[in-house]
Amino acid sequence: MQIVIHYAEIGLKGRNRPRFEAQLGSALNRLLRPLGGRSRKLWGRLLVELPDDAPMADVGERLARCFGVAYWSRVTSCEPSVEAIQAAVDAHVATRRFASFGVRARRIEKTLPFKSGELAGLLGARVQGLTGARVDLENPELWIEVHVLAQEALLLHERVAGPGGLPAGSAGHALSLISGGIDSPVASWELMKRGAELSFVHFHSAPFTGKASVAKARELVQFLARCQGPTRLLLVPFGELQQTLVRDAPADPRIVLYRRFMLRVAEALAGRIGALALVTGESLGQVSSQTLANLDTIGRAATLPVLRPLIGRDKEEIVRRAREIGSFAISIEAADDCCSFLMPRNPATWTRPEPIAQIEARLDVAGLVEATLARVEEERIEPEP
Repeated sequence: MQIVIHYAEIGLKGRNRPRFEAQLGSALNRLLRPLGGRSRKLWGRLLVELPDDAPMADVGERLARCFGVAYWSRVTSCEPSVEAIQAAVDAHVATRRFASFGVRARRIEKTLPFKSGELAGLLGARVQGLTGARVDLENPELWIEVHVLAQEALLLHERVAGPGGLPAGSAGHALSLISGGIDSPVASWELMKRGAELSFVHFHSAPFTGKASVAKARELVQFLARCQGPTRLLLVPFGELQQTLVRDAPADPRIVLYRRFMLRVAEALAGRIGALALVTGESLGQVSSQTLANLDTIGRAATLPVLRPLIGRDKEEIVRRAREIGSFAISIEAADDCCSFLMPRNPATWTRPEPIAQIEARLDVAGLVEATLARVEEERIEPEP
């Protein structure tokens, strides 16, 4: 069985295009190797060879999480001659029932002795003569699509949309703050779709709270790792630092202080692992810590870029996306996390950096960060099968 893989954005990468094609091929091999699949490069596309008995539902599920795939299709391969293509089309339409059809023909190899329009006309007349079906180029029941390359012609059976984006790891390494809620897995997915390779950091308040949030973070990272392979998860015990802030800092800006310390710790960890940016699931105005003023105050604690792919989305949009990608069911599992531990009664919604810096000047910021970093645990999360 053969499957053709088409990309979109990769085709615009100019001289860097071979690198992106190679990374897409590696991702396809990683995902489809358990099914016996292996990819090879063709002009402007990739071809995957699979055993004839490979389960198509499993193939489709795996390709749905292969970033960089614009669409894919099972194909019949034949010689790039009119006679061989006609024979392949005859066999293809003989197994299908349809009242209308359209033909798409693309001659990729320009030295062949026919043009795309000529081939489409020949195939259309032949199919109409064989079946009596009418031609409909707007919304046909069956598309007959042929791509003619130098050494072979590919008859596509049916286009299936892929996730799009860029191949895993093609955009560099970032560290994502994953809370266990709905937002941060979606934010991570969106960055992975843009080609970022992610490691993850989870802040928890154990032993002052239960370990359910840690278990849920592992489950979410394992789910997300299906898109990029084995993944690093850093677990940060945050409860002692939180208790220090409760004792030594005012209550109202406490959430902002928590977030600033999280960014400091995350940035130090990013330096250890070579990550070039931090990723959060923040959305403007969604909660008190995510007002524009508070986001500004929080963000100034880091020198690395803080990427917020959900910043302009409302909660309904984020929930809908979580359902689409499949993380929602995990995210709504009950678990206490550090965000709900030692919360102030009236969290500040409008802070500025200068007053917060004055509060932090009375704290041993470097010592608190170093003490927290000393207790970080690292795990390697293998993706779900």
